[in-house]
Amino acid sequence: MDVITEKCCGIDVHQKQITLTTLIGRADQKPRKNSRRYGTTSPELRQCANWPLEKGVEVVLMESTGQYWRPVWQILEPYGFKMVLCNPRIIKNIPGKKTDQKDSEWIAELARLGLVAASFIPPRPIQELRESTRTRKSLTETATSIKNKIHNILQRSNIKLTTYVTDIFGSSGQKLLALLIQGKPINLQTVSKCMHAKLKAKPEMIVAALDGSLSPSDRQILKIELALLADVQQAIHALELLIEEQLQPLEELYLRLQTIPGISKHIAQIVIAEVGTDVSPFPTAHHLASWAGLCPGNYESAGQSKSSHILHGNVYLKTALVTAALGAKRQTCSGLKDFFYRLKGHMSAQKAVVALAHKLLRITYAMIETGSNYQEYRKDQRAKALVGQ
Repeated sequence: MDVITEKCCGIDVHQKQITLTTLIGRADQKPRKNSRRYGTTSPELRQCANWPLEKGVEVVLMESTGQYWRPVWQILEPYGFKMVLCNPRIIKNIPGKKTDQKDSEWIAELARLGLVAASFIPPRPIQELRESTRTRKSLTETATSIKNKIHNILQRSNIKLTTYVTDIFGSSGQKLLALLIQGKPINLQTVSKCMHAKLKAKPEMIVAALDGSLSPSDRQILKIELALLADVQQAIHALELLIEEQLQPLEELYLRLQTIPGISKHIAQIVIAEVGTDVSPFPTAHHLASWAGLCPGNYESAGQSKSSHILHGNVYLKTALVTAALGAKRQTCSGLKDFFYRLKGHMSAQKAVVALAHKLLRITYAMIETGSNYQEYRKDQRAKALVGQ
């Protein structure tokens, strides 16, 4: 194999220590190998940076081990090294005797031969925005889990409130749940005071629905779960404000992305957080789609190409774009809707949605790369464009 880098360094990262191995030598010679270990406190990491710098190392390769790689990256990057982060699954060593030094030597060898593709690491402001949007997603899932637990408590207590109240966590629902938690009498008078004017159910129905057997233990658990839900929703609101603040310097792109059918404010935030404002790390839109996991893999055997599933990719971006595709296919007078139904005529609806998500990502790529705006063509204009091609 051809040597790509004559001076490189591989780092095996752990929580308490990191192991560095440098490989230095001309392409036609066996490289000189040196290894050292350092702690992971900031002073030790700054000291660690001086060693490869003195040896003239050009490329530093490390694997993305949990969150442990982040401080190492942040301290070494300002020293001018070409930093490369890679997926541990890709650089997994040959099974056998395993040590930290052997791992760092293997990583350095991969860097020397250029056998590893670098992971995409966005600028620091985009990283911070990404952490905010991902934390919001995690908290939203937590809120959904709490709501499901509350539904389970009501069902096992034979309280059929959800039969008549669509959202029991709305204004009326919260007041009715408060009646249960506080152990107040359930009658037409108390229930009527809690009901919103828009509720279609009659007070008699609600009284019958609340006539269950809520035990004292379940009443306390219900109180705790509702308090947790309120705290989580307050944290989500605080994150929403933080995300809007982080997006202020990127407002122009943020607003342009929302002009794409199916791309809401929420999805535009996720797209910017995951892709950033510069798509140059991805040579083409197809490279970005592959990174996002919206391209099918290659599966060929005995000269025959067979169907294959889409790749894993970036689950946050992929989920957001599939959600956007589900919204875009319901838009009236939209070319994206027509695109979906054309595909649906000869493939499953699920595959057509993924294809539409792929198209949305390619549109996003073009808008970020060129700074252009989204333009929706009428059906007759699209027909003329196809004839012109």
